[in-house]
Amino acid sequence: MINRKILYPAIGVAAVSIISVLALISNNDENTQQFSGYVDTNKILKQELSEYEISMSSPIKLQRQEDIQKYCTFFTSEEKQRLVQYCTSTELKDGDGKFLGNIHMVGSSDEPKIILVLVQADPFMSQIDSVKNIIDTTIQNLVCDCWNQVQPDGFQDVEQWIDGLRQFHLGDTQPHSKSKEIVLSGKVLQLELTTNKDGYLWQFFIYY
Repeated sequence: MINRKILYPAIGVAAVSIISVLALISNNDENTQQFSGYVDTNKILKQELSEYEISMSSPIKLQRQEDIQKYCTFFTSEEKQRLVQYCTSTELKDGDGKFLGNIHMVGSSDEPKIILVLVQADPFMSQIDSVKNIIDTTIQNLVCDCWNQVQPDGFQDVEQWIDGLRQFHLGDTQPHSKSKEIVLSGKVLQLELTTNKDGYLWQFFIYY
């Protein structure tokens, strides 16, 4: 059995803490399949993130309702949670093997409908470069390589979008901040930042 850390979104979800869990599905479970949409998407991100010395684990795969209810209840919104018929979770680590966060993919049995990228940063935001590389890589490969041309909501690049939310959050007294929704290449993107006991939790969502 493999120990994994799973980071959950801090707002609008049932679970709010970092927990350690065991591998969730036995390799000989006959009902578990590796659907190509999830396999391909995770494979692409794993390859691209390795260029920044960020390792991404093989995904835990869940499709049984009892497992989804226990480990993949990410949304208090019933409409969003109904989209979760299948779920994968991967773990991210930096070049020194230090835990960074997770990428969760949820949706129908054949393809993801929502991508959740969660990165924990310390109180000094020492991991901000990793945050930017992970989010930018995810957008380039799962949305489009067109941000600089479109400049959605007036942001010249993804880095400026992230820095804008960071500055807003650090200048406010509220524990949670989020960007406006951005539509890019037919997908909705949103960035959120939450102060927690470990520092700051970055939360990036793609809605297909």
